[in-house]
Amino acid sequence: MPEPIYDTIIVTGCSFSCGTEMNDHLLSSYSNEKERQFQIWKWAKENVDIKFTSVEHLQTEAMKYWEKKERAVSWPVMLQTKTGIPVTNLSKIGSSIGNSLVSYSNFLRNYHDIEKRTLAIHQLPAFGRMYLRFNNDVKINVLPFSIQTKSNFGFNKSYFRDNIENVHRLYKQRILKIDFFEKYVNKILARIEKLSLDNNIKNYYIMPGDNANVTLLDRKVIIEDFTSFRSNYPKGVLGHPIGNDFNRDLCDIITSTCF
Repeated sequence: MPEPIYDTIIVTGCSFSCGTEMNDHLLSSYSNEKERQFQIWKWAKENVDIKFTSVEHLQTEAMKYWEKKERAVSWPVMLQTKTGIPVTNLSKIGSSIGNSLVSYSNFLRNYHDIEKRTLAIHQLPAFGRMYLRFNNDVKINVLPFSIQTKSNFGFNKSYFRDNIENVHRLYKQRILKIDFFEKYVNKILARIEKLSLDNNIKNYYIMPGDNANVTLLDRKVIIEDFTSFRSNYPKGVLGHPIGNDFNRDLCDIITSTCF
């Protein structure tokens, strides 16, 4: 086997890089996210030796276990297996490009391997998502669907009413600005590029499809329209691609483009 051209690989992204729904054949049927959560809790209680002190504790631990199990069958893990190169997966379920930038930046603060040959693959979440401040201590990923459905973002509506309303108001104010998404996306990508340049890391991108007139110069693109690419594969109830073919084909495209 030829010597790998990279020593390590970093991945950023959203649920599409976390293996979400890949293991859902283990669950009883469900029709929405709330029912899915219940089935995950039920599966964990029956199949995993989880020590818990309350129902809430069981729910939290069950989701942690399940998401770890999902990540084990995600495409970044397959990429590591196929290439023999260590992969650090910074992807988060529900992430936005702003959140991906923060995760990448925080990781690089403790990155001391500038001499290594490092590849970064940025699976960019849909550009309609934003990473907004909820209060002085917390920032959250906000999806267009969350605004449409008047979501409380998982917080108590009575106690956090002002914070919830402020997030909704801020999101709506921003999207009404002329060329907001174009400026926002290009600003985020420019910061990712600078971080990589400063740390001698080579960037490649998986674009979501709603590419908002991205003008970043010399960007390396693995897939121009990830939405279209995913449509070629079976999907779960929540819309995530399922099955090994998706992972295999994506890894093949990555290796043929980046190596």
